[in-house]
Amino acid sequence: MLKNALRSIKKNIGKTLLLFVIMTVIANLIIAGLSIQSASKKSMDEIRSSLGNDVTLTINMKNMMKQRERGQAISEVATNVTIEMANQLKDLKYVENYNYSISTSANSDTISKVELTATDDSQGTMGFGKPEDFGSGIFGGNDGDFSISANTTMAYLEAFSEAKSNLSEGRLLSATDADTNNCVIETTLADDNDLSVGDTFILTATVNNETVEQELKIVGIYEVTDSQQMGGPGQNNPFNTIYTDISIGQAFLGNKSNITSATYYLDDPENLEAFQELAKEKSNIDFETYALDANDRLYQQNINSLENTQSFSTMFLIVVIGAGSAVLCLVLILTIRNRYYEIGLFLSLGQSKF
Repeated sequence: MLKNALRSIKKNIGKTLLLFVIMTVIANLIIAGLSIQSASKKSMDEIRSSLGNDVTLTINMKNMMKQRERGQAISEVATNVTIEMANQLKDLKYVENYNYSISTSANSDTISKVELTATDDSQGTMGFGKPEDFGSGIFGGNDGDFSISANTTMAYLEAFSEAKSNLSEGRLLSATDADTNNCVIETTLADDNDLSVGDTFILTATVNNETVEQELKIVGIYEVTDSQQMGGPGQNNPFNTIYTDISIGQAFLGNKSNITSATYYLDDPENLEAFQELAKEKSNIDFETYALDANDRLYQQNINSLENTQSFSTMFLIVVIGAGSAVLCLVLILTIRNRYYEIGLFLSLGQSKF
C-alpha cells in the first residue's frame, strides 16, 4: 500500500506539489491566527499584572462633584471613608493584606522644614504659590509645613515598593507599630535638623481651635530617589513627608473614625473585578458615594482594542480552517475520482479497501 502511494505521488507530481502548497499555506495561516490570539491574551495579562493587585476604597469624586451646587464649597458636600466601612472589606475573599491611610499635615517648633528653594511671602516655594496653598486636602485636613502620611503599615506603599524612595537607615513602620509614636522621615530633613534613628521631635496642629501636640520617635530614615517626586506645581515637598502610625493621623484630624482611604492587596490581579463585585454584595457601603478604584484606567483604555484583536483572530481561524478544509476535501475528492479504475483494479487483485 505504501509503495503504491509513493508511486502515485511520483506519477502525479504536479498535483502532489499543489496539494503540499495548499496544506502549507493553510497551516501557516492557522499558526498565524493562533499566534495573534496568544499574543493578545498575553498582552492583556501583562497589562493587568503591571497595574498591581491593589484596590482602593475612596470617595467617588465624580459623583460628589455632581451633588455640588454652583459656588458651593466642596467641603460642604464632601464625605469621609470610615474605619467601620473599611473593616467590612478587609476579611473578604481574595484579600491578603490591607492598609488604611490618613493624609494631613502639621507644624513644628522643634525642627525646620526643608525648603526647595528661596521663598518670599509673595511667591512661596519655587514660585508655585505658598506652601499652605497645597495643604493636605479639601476635607478638613490641617495646613502645615510637614505632610503627614499615616498608615497601618508601610510595607506596601507604592513609593517604596516601586523604589521611588529607599530606606537608608532603621526600618519602615509595620502593624506592630500600632498606637505608637514611631515615625519615618526623609534623609534631607534628618540632615538639616541633625536627627538620627532614636531621636525625638514634636509636631503640632490646630484641631477644633485647640492645639494638638505629638512627640514622635524616629525609627527609620528614607531617601527620595525618583526625580519626579522632587516637587512641582501643586505638589507637596517630598522631603517634608513624615510617615507615622494611623493613630497619629487620627490625632491630628481630631477624629478616630475617619480615614482618607483604605487599600486592599489581593492575592491575584485577575481577581480585581471579582473582589469589586463581592464587596458590593457583602457590604452596605454606598458605592454611589464611594468607589473601589483598581487603578485600571490604562487597562480599560487598551482592553477594547485587545479584545477586538482577539475576536478578529478567532474569526480568522474559523474562516481559515473552514475554507482550508473545504479546499482540501475538494482536491482529495477530485484525486480519488481520477483513481477509480486504479482502485477497482487493486481491489480485484485482493487489496483491502483500507
